[in-house]
Amino acid sequence: CFQTQTGIKLFITADPNKNATSLQSFLRKVYQIYTDYVLKNPFYELDQVIRCSLFDKHLELLAQKYAQVHPSASTYTRK
Repeated sequence: CFQTQTGIKLFITADPNKNATSLQSFLRKVYQIYTDYVLKNPFYELDQVIRCSLFDKHLELLAQKYAQVHPSASTYTRK
């Protein structure tokens, strides 16, 4: 679990034997994408469903990059 200074909590379900440091790094990068493409969007309101194609695209790219570095990681899919 990664909690920001503003109180936002991000979590990931993963094998407990995985490197916790790399998972924390991954969650920090997810938060960076969130701030860049969601929070800076003037039309987004807190607690609103995230509907941002750039957020989805960059999150998918991050997940693919993580999966290349950590081959046992499963692929991200957003529903």
